[in-house]
Amino acid sequence: MPKGAAIFDFDRTLVREETLAMFLRTVVGQRTFIAACCAAASASAYVRQRRVDAFRAELLRRTLAGRTVSQAKDAAERLFPRLRWIAQTTDALAGHQDAGRPVLVATGSLSVYMPTLLALKGIEVDGLLSTEMEVDADVLTGRMKTPSCTWAEKARRVKAWLADSEGPVWAYGNLPHDGAMLALADHPTVLPT
Repeated sequence: MPKGAAIFDFDRTLVREETLAMFLRTVVGQRTFIAACCAAASASAYVRQRRVDAFRAELLRRTLAGRTVSQAKDAAERLFPRLRWIAQTTDALAGHQDAGRPVLVATGSLSVYMPTLLALKGIEVDGLLSTEMEVDADVLTGRMKTPSCTWAEKARRVKAWLADSEGPVWAYGNLPHDGAMLALADHPTVLPT
């Protein structure tokens, strides 16, 4: 019988926190982060549609452009001790791995810190879908290389990852952000936010 696959969101699913703001504050410091948020809010105020996406893109540009990949990794290492992992879902992830199921983490969090956080926790996964940042000669440009791995985009990428899978799919996430991803699963688990 096919073993299926298990899909996990990260923020507010495997950890209690929303990690993007924590990571960016760790990279640039509180004062610079607040200034970047204000500037990004101002710059995105006149965008007619997808204002959140415009804000996020501008915030990432203002906080990450010119930083090296190793600076991002160092910030992830400093962030790690402040995370509160959720036993219910980390135990479920381990249980799926013990059952031989492929495990995917699908998150809107950034590719420049997610592998470090998972590795420091000792979590090995079969796939990681995240918001990828553009890198030029080991330096972050501040631009996203892929669309933000959230909402419908996350579901689209998860569906593509599952294309060759057989058997039931388990998914863990929160609403409303992971609704489209959870709808792909035979066994969805909604975590309270």
